[in-house]
Amino acid sequence: MTITVVGGGAIGGWIAGRLALAGHEPTLLVRAGQRSSGLTLGEGDGVRQVALNVIDSVAGIGAQDVVIFAVKAFALANAAEAAARLIGPDTVIVPMINGVPWWFTNPPLASVDPQGRIGRSLPLPQVVGTVVHAAVRREGQEIRVQHADKIILGEPEGGDSDRVRRLCALFEDSGIRAEASKAVRRDIWYKAWGNMTMNPLSALTLATADRIIAECRPLILDCMEEARAIGVAIGCPITESGEDRIAVTERLGAFRTSMLQDVEAGRPIEIEALLGAPLELAARHGIPAPNLHQLYAMTRLMAEGRGLA
Repeated sequence: MTITVVGGGAIGGWIAGRLALAGHEPTLLVRAGQRSSGLTLGEGDGVRQVALNVIDSVAGIGAQDVVIFAVKAFALANAAEAAARLIGPDTVIVPMINGVPWWFTNPPLASVDPQGRIGRSLPLPQVVGTVVHAAVRREGQEIRVQHADKIILGEPEGGDSDRVRRLCALFEDSGIRAEASKAVRRDIWYKAWGNMTMNPLSALTLATADRIIAECRPLILDCMEEARAIGVAIGCPITESGEDRIAVTERLGAFRTSMLQDVEAGRPIEIEALLGAPLELAARHGIPAPNLHQLYAMTRLMAEGRGLA
């Protein structure tokens, strides 16, 4: 099986490293000038050197069996176009993207793919929906896994498939817990339900999750109720209470969200995938979401002011 991981950040490095350690010989496609001979993978108390085939150009490489996109949501259009020659008619496309993806509804979400570039580059029949539940950081050539729960994989239209089962087996063989879902849209929305509030608040306040929960709990709960109403309208109902979901986050302690890490590093933030897309869905279905609108506006203004939009 030929596998390319597009994106050499934390998640991409973790996935590629795990696949390599299991003998699957993945190729890691990175941005120009970022080639290396491998990376260091730190998990628990162990640290291992991982040799990888790292490239910054797809010249001379043909269609792959599996292409995994592990990039920021706003970078997916460029990454998909750069990797176009890797995608043949039988390639399975696995976008490990934070937030709500472009294919989530019909018509596709303009907030995430305003020019249709992602949709043109990544044929939907070849896409497998993915949710990553893991906290991973990259510092130089070291990938540090802080918490790795599981990867959820499923067909965008729901149901079972052989290709999802094969992907789950691939990841399980590589030491990554993988779960096949018959309703991956619900899994995506459930993760977004928590992230669409915590991530922007962390970017605005520069605070860790524990402090945000302590100081902003009523706002968090109000936003989660608005997101719950959107979920009902799009067929992704959530039965868990907001308080129960916050309790899960509290158990993680004083962690920095991915959006906070991006702000601190001066990198663009994923505001459209995390807030723009839910608000587009709310508008389509006539669901009022005043708190989410205000959170989006403040986060967008902050990002524009800091050059992170």
